[in-house]
Amino acid sequence: MNLQLIDIVVFLALASVLYAWWCNITIREQALKRAKKHCESLNLQLLDGSVAGSGWRPVWHSGMIKVKRRYTFEFSSSGTSRYSGEITYLGNQQLSIWLSPHDF
Repeated sequence: MNLQLIDIVVFLALASVLYAWWCNITIREQALKRAKKHCESLNLQLLDGSVAGSGWRPVWHSGMIKVKRRYTFEFSSSGTSRYSGEITYLGNQQLSIWLSPHDF
């Protein structure tokens, strides 16, 4: 079997895409856990039990290229009204979590 350069390039590109997809899945799961924990600490209910990716972009941070990801979710304070929230990650580190103004 003769490997040509194009075969190696295709394999490395495919491996890179699979690795990026796997990293994105694990960070999304981490964002869901953090959103649930944050809502529970404030006696709020995380609605739909999920977070949705609302955007990502590569950024230059501390001499490295990292991916900045934003995930949105909805929560309720009374069980009848829905409010939005957002959690932001840089690489695999949580930067911030934001909750829209809501009733207690």
